[in-house]
Amino acid sequence: MTSKPVPQADVAEAGVPQEDAARNRDVSSAALGYLGAIVLGPVIPVGVYVFRSKRSPFLRYHAAAAVNLSLTAALYALCCLILGGLLALDSITVALLVALPVAVAIWASMLRYLIRGLCAASRGEEYQVPDWICAHIVS
Repeated sequence: MTSKPVPQADVAEAGVPQEDAARNRDVSSAALGYLGAIVLGPVIPVGVYVFRSKRSPFLRYHAAAAVNLSLTAALYALCCLILGGLLALDSITVALLVALPVAVAIWASMLRYLIRGLCAASRGEEYQVPDWICAHIVS
């Protein structure tokens, strides 16, 4: 009637198997990469990619996706600044009327895909960002 004790190597501190605990850490790190991209741009996703991407293919995939999305958004923002600067040489009003809606549209579309990636990472799934919106800079 006595049950066999579970070996300590198979159980983490909270009574969760180590595979599940490692998977939860990977999911949390992937979600942190997406949240960091929303708040600070490419800074946090690059950190997650550099320091934690070797842990699992799941984490590497999501870290690379967050880095790619945030770097692509930064490149789009740079292009929008160049466009606004060139238009400002003629008229500030024209520059604001053209560059601001373009910048807001780019920001909204990147935010949409970052949130979708965040939700997929939180569920432990992969999410493929469309190629037309995201440059594949790291893999």
